[in-house]
Amino acid sequence: MSHLIIEQGKEVGREITVPPSGMKFGRSPANDLVLDDEAVMLFQGRFFFKSDGTLWVTDFSAAEKTTVGGEPIDEYALSVGELVEVGATAFRIIATNQEAEPAAKPAAPEPADDEIDLGFKPASKPKGGGGKAERTKKQSLIHRVLQVLIVMLVLLVIAVAAPELMKLNSKAAPAEEQQKSLSFTYECVRGSYKNIFRYYLELTPDGMASVQIDDLRNRHIEKFVEVSPEALETLSRRLAGSGFFDIERDYVIDAPNAYEYYDVAIYRNGRFNQVRVLNKERPKDFDHTVTILEDFVFSELDVPFTLLEDEETLMRLAAEAYKLGEARFTERDVRPGNLAQAVKHYKESMVYLETLEPKPELYTRAKQGMEQAAAEQDGRYKDYKFNADRAMRLGDWREAEKQLRMLAELIPDRNDERYETISSKQLEVEEHLR
Repeated sequence: MSHLIIEQGKEVGREITVPPSGMKFGRSPANDLVLDDEAVMLFQGRFFFKSDGTLWVTDFSAAEKTTVGGEPIDEYALSVGELVEVGATAFRIIATNQEAEPAAKPAAPEPADDEIDLGFKPASKPKGGGGKAERTKKQSLIHRVLQVLIVMLVLLVIAVAAPELMKLNSKAAPAEEQQKSLSFTYECVRGSYKNIFRYYLELTPDGMASVQIDDLRNRHIEKFVEVSPEALETLSRRLAGSGFFDIERDYVIDAPNAYEYYDVAIYRNGRFNQVRVLNKERPKDFDHTVTILEDFVFSELDVPFTLLEDEETLMRLAAEAYKLGEARFTERDVRPGNLAQAVKHYKESMVYLETLEPKPELYTRAKQGMEQAAAEQDGRYKDYKFNADRAMRLGDWREAEKQLRMLAELIPDRNDERYETISSKQLEVEEHLR
């Protein structure tokens, strides 16, 4: 079942199915849905299902927000027909229900046992003569005696066994509670000759989740949250189908000048498994489990993805965004929208470096580039707006339309108050051109 269809962008008409595990989207190849759209952040957001089966979208971006129906969102419950826009790409929601697993067929009723007559039914009338009737009376008497003996035996068994059954029942209740328990620990350590980065996730049996992030650059983050029973049930169901409990061994090798360590231990409904991976490609089922746990962090602990990356990764992502910002600023005279793209990419570079202390030199360069691009963007906005206003006063509606079209490309962000000014003027010009 398809949930989305691309209505605007480079793959118009493509239908997309959101898997039960959710789907991250953005410009980076590390996403589940990779968008060839420079106006989109490397890690833009995620479509996912909540425990009640509803489809949601969440936004990871601090610079370029995802919008639904033209309004910026952080997290939003989607309905059929709504339009989700990211950069120059737009998704139309065509379905929101998660595909349910086929219901189990009801078990065929067991054949009824043969009826046993314990003597409670009235005896049928004998068809033969008096001799047969006499034998029937004797047999009926024997049946009644046997009936009394059986009832007494059953009562005796119940009297003896009842206390033991009560004990078993009292022991079964905690066992049942134990069967529904869920807890895990997940540790990731990445080391290089420059830095050591570690994050640790934990879910306790009482439903308390926590994350701890540390590195040698004095970055320390710690968050706690109590998880709802519905979210725990969803997580438990996803872990049950992850294949993690079928992994039978650790994957550990030595590698020079590298250290990437994963340690995952999960206890679910009486089953336990622990798997360690060191300097080796992660098994498919293990990788799937890690994705489930990290998605859990995103949705429940409200942790931005940048906190789960080490400094080297953040520096690399920031450098890529800065490079794009520089390229668009250099091409600012090619088309007005390049200035807006430059501002966006400079801001994106700064977001990646926000948690690093002290701030690297790249952060300062990105900030300076953003301020320079934003100042030139504002200057051109005033020039284009002046030209548009003059054309409107003179009744030159075609020229006004041209100037406003360049303004709309220069200021594409719906969160910018200047965007509303441009939109209102465009509506006025369109009325005169009809």
